[in-house]
Amino acid sequence: MIPLISGNIASRYLAHLPSIAILCSIIVSFTLLLSIQKLRSGASFVIFTFIGLFSTGVYLTETRLPPIIPGNTYILEGRCDRILSPGKIIVSGHQIYTYLQIPDSMKVSIGDSLSCSARLYPLVISQNQHDFNYNNYLHNQGINVRGFPISAIQKTGHSHNLYSISHSAQVYLLSKLQRVVPDSTTYRLLAALCLGNRQDVPPSMKQLFQETGTIHLLAISGLHMGAIFILLSYLLKLFHLKNKKFRLILIPLIWIATGITGFSPSACRAAAILSFITIGQAFRQETISLNAIAAAAFFSLLVKPELLYSVSFQMSYAAYTGIILIYPLMKIKKELPELLRKTYSLFCASFSAQILTLPIMAYYFHSISLNSILINIIAVPVATLLLYGGIILLSLPGFISIYLAYIVSGLTHIFIFSLELFSRIVINLPDLYPTSTHIILVYTIIIFTIIYLITRTRQILKLLCTTVGILVIFTCSYTYYRQTGQEIVICNTYKHSTILLNYKGYYTYLKNTDTLPRLSSYISANQLQALPPHDAFSGEQIKYADNQFHSSRYTVAILDQTHPTHPNSDILIVTENTYPPISPHPHLLQLILDNSNSHGCTKAWEEFCFKHQIPIFKTNELGTIVIPLKEGKSL
Repeated sequence: MIPLISGNIASRYLAHLPSIAILCSIIVSFTLLLSIQKLRSGASFVIFTFIGLFSTGVYLTETRLPPIIPGNTYILEGRCDRILSPGKIIVSGHQIYTYLQIPDSMKVSIGDSLSCSARLYPLVISQNQHDFNYNNYLHNQGINVRGFPISAIQKTGHSHNLYSISHSAQVYLLSKLQRVVPDSTTYRLLAALCLGNRQDVPPSMKQLFQETGTIHLLAISGLHMGAIFILLSYLLKLFHLKNKKFRLILIPLIWIATGITGFSPSACRAAAILSFITIGQAFRQETISLNAIAAAAFFSLLVKPELLYSVSFQMSYAAYTGIILIYPLMKIKKELPELLRKTYSLFCASFSAQILTLPIMAYYFHSISLNSILINIIAVPVATLLLYGGIILLSLPGFISIYLAYIVSGLTHIFIFSLELFSRIVINLPDLYPTSTHIILVYTIIIFTIIYLITRTRQILKLLCTTVGILVIFTCSYTYYRQTGQEIVICNTYKHSTILLNYKGYYTYLKNTDTLPRLSSYISANQLQALPPHDAFSGEQIKYADNQFHSSRYTVAILDQTHPTHPNSDILIVTENTYPPISPHPHLLQLILDNSNSHGCTKAWEEFCFKHQIPIFKTNELGTIVIPLKEGKSL
């Protein structure tokens, strides 16, 4: 896992290496590995294995996108590969995956062959500080182009594969569920729990699950697949199939259940792990659950390396690992009454699954829900009962399921009512903005803590204390660094201009035409306080007036409709469709275009900068752009 993930990450920094060189390194390293006499001894095995898997990670992650000129019109022909939501589909063809928006009235099924004229735009990865970026999300799903149809979309045929068959089965079961369940709330919840269909879940219900920290129940994940696996294992015992070889029949059954849910990534991950565990048990091998998790992750990344950057992928394997490593440490030897023992086991399972996901939640979502650990003690068993109830309704004939549906509906409303009561208890840690260094150090501390609890060795305790000390020192240094920061921040907001000054723990807007608080996350992350309203600004070695900013390092000017002239400056920020002058100022070092400028204005500035050899940066390509004002920091 380590060399494969290392190559996956390194590929972003080794994009200039030719593919043939990487491919040759894979072939040579594995050829040398096979020629070694003692495969499992000596440094040669480690070196050649590492090089081969590292190169494999680089090669698989390398983007091989056909040349596409942004905004040009192309004939888009491909197959509907996924339906993200009504009106938003993924079309695969010619080695590219295109995110395409279609009319809501158009009915498309997975497997339909489509053809249309469309304007194509390669996805540009942007680094918006602390903010969610949809292009980044699509890119991590393996999608590399956005398409905008400019002609009617034609269906040219239909083909079948696992995804289309799975989609057809899912549609059939959804229609049956809708017939036998008269209550709309129960139908929507069961559709999400049993079939992975969250499109019909109302926003109010999603909000309730988010507030209680149980949103994971609405996505088919390891919890659901594990419950189905336990049910299938019980059926094997019921039919007296106790031979371990018979357990192999569980593998196709669990993958059929995964297919019915649409082969969602989280369900596939759980099915892969369960498959590895089942194979080991069937052949009487000593199975180590942690190895099964690693094997499933390894083969998942071989097939789809972009999964490494998926939040769902990271949280799933963090939860699985937490259960394997932490849950055994929480067992108590004292005999407890059965009810207390089961309650304690549920608490331990909930705590173990969530403890390793908390740093990821803090990093991506900037808050941690602590009450979810307690709420899940009740929510998980009830959701499991609802899952089994939904399976029974789908398995039995319709005339029987209609009557049983009233029992399931009653349980559903009790479940929703309980969540509404718990939603009033909020124990959250908001406004968390850790860096990747924080996350690495926190996980290192957790790993050392687990190892120490297992081994009780003094050397591990020293490493644990050292890592805690490094985390404290880094946190203090980073806080001081942010509180003494001096920088100008240009936000990427569509058709708006938002430019902010961060000055030693205080902030002020140099320009803001957006009514929405786009930089609120940046302000919270840096714990900035607002300066009172002012027409100009003066600080230590800096001064701002008339859209021009002077510091000891740069002179920065903002060009807009009220100040369209080209002043004497080192850096020029262009906003509000202000077109270029005839000639640049001789001191101009670089130019920044925000997303308030039109396509024509952007083209004019690109030609201007190309003619006069001036570097140009655009927020719609880079995301948030930061201009540091202190010496020793680079743009």
